[in-house]
Amino acid sequence: MLEEEINLSHTTGEIGQFLKEIGRKGNFSFTYTSQIQVHRMASVLQKKQMVKNHLADIFKYDSIQILEQNNKVLLIPLRKRSSPVLHFRLIKGLVIDSKTRRPLPYANIFLFNKNSGTVTNTNGRFELKVAPADMIDTLGISYIGYKWITIPLESLDTTLIIVRLSSERIQIKEIVVKPLDPIYILTKAIEKIPLNYDRRPAVFTGFFRESTRQDNKNISLSEAVINIFKEPYTSIRNDQIKIFKGRKGSNTDEKEFIEFVVQGGLYNTIKLDIVKNLPTFLDAEYFPLYEYKLERIVAHFERPVYAIAFDQREGVKYPCYRGKVYVDVSTLAIVGAVFEMSDRGINFATGIYVKKSPRRVGVKPINAYYQVFYRPFHGKWNLSNARSEVIIRVRRRKDKQQDKYNSLFSSVSEFVITGKDTANITRFKTEEVSRPKDVLEDQIGETDTEFWGDENIIIPEEPIERTLIKLGRKNNFFSEQEIAAIKVEEEKEAENKLDYGQEDSKNDSNEE
Repeated sequence: MLEEEINLSHTTGEIGQFLKEIGRKGNFSFTYTSQIQVHRMASVLQKKQMVKNHLADIFKYDSIQILEQNNKVLLIPLRKRSSPVLHFRLIKGLVIDSKTRRPLPYANIFLFNKNSGTVTNTNGRFELKVAPADMIDTLGISYIGYKWITIPLESLDTTLIIVRLSSERIQIKEIVVKPLDPIYILTKAIEKIPLNYDRRPAVFTGFFRESTRQDNKNISLSEAVINIFKEPYTSIRNDQIKIFKGRKGSNTDEKEFIEFVVQGGLYNTIKLDIVKNLPTFLDAEYFPLYEYKLERIVAHFERPVYAIAFDQREGVKYPCYRGKVYVDVSTLAIVGAVFEMSDRGINFATGIYVKKSPRRVGVKPINAYYQVFYRPFHGKWNLSNARSEVIIRVRRRKDKQQDKYNSLFSSVSEFVITGKDTANITRFKTEEVSRPKDVLEDQIGETDTEFWGDENIIIPEEPIERTLIKLGRKNNFFSEQEIAAIKVEEEKEAENKLDYGQEDSKNDSNEE
């Protein structure tokens, strides 16, 4: 690609326009980080010359490594620049259960008047970057089965907010729960997909993370801002997904014997849009393989939602799932699901999860966990966030040359939608789109701490710069700052209760 001759239309222009023209005429694409200042002006010596010479002219004042990979040209800065001026307000928070103080992972954090937001990480923490123009908006925090909380952004006067959600019963309007047959509810929910979800195409912006562990040791972590071309939910065409920019960290020293490679992480994760790509437990043809039970009604965005449990029927020899699917009572919209490969189904799933394994080594999937949720926006339900975790056991018996080997590998993929555009959109070019055999780690470069700029992300349990360190502190969920903030919140609540009690006593005395 770098040896190809390209004839440009101009010798002077913005770097971004140069890269677009080179990529279009060369039939490949560029991948680069936020350190590449694409809006800066540059010039080339000749209109017609090899790609590598064009790039040498364009970046003559920069120190950049240029790599070819998978029909992409990677531009990787080799020297840090000064910290950029970030035009946003950073809101940090912790979401916990009001009674137990346990962190609530994957809680939905969003702005009311924009289809943007993030989710909490496994420790209940989040960061949200808000543009100055959006500071008049309201912050929403929701978690399935809990009462949601709204906070006007203008009222925030702290750098860290503690959000305590209550799982107590919520007073909702009287509803007629009819019928109680879960299969009937799911059948009607599938019929109503065209009414409850967009029938217009859109381009979503999202944040994606893929991490790999071996026996609880981090061995790789890749992150990317992604663009998703969402077909209408009435269309049978596949959605498209591509990388906008990405970065990675790895720990090759922690890898032992086996190289574990995740293939098609981006491609497969978008398939977790269970409304667009109906899994077997939502496909009428596969209903006979499952047992369904309407467990209860819970709250989601202050709306009553059916919680329908399902599991693989006894005697069924097929890779089926078990879990819960949530259906909005009033609209019958599918608003989320939490599920895993069933104990019986996992025995038939090796071919699904393991594409290639070494000779004389036993490779077996142990389990696969998934979750996906949607949130309402402008009268339609929109894809919000999804997560998958696949656990694989690798074994090798001891022989004369090699010791016995037994290890667990886990791969976690997760994404959150941070923006939506419905104006002037077109499908992506074929060469830009992520494919089933693509490996995310091979498509992105290593970058610095300022990489994301004003993009919203899911904050990791540990920063990517420390991904070589074992995740988490098992018995200490909170930092000292968070503990202090929780104490302040609880002291305020106690004072409010005391004042309220004294007022009641005073009123009782007056009545006497």
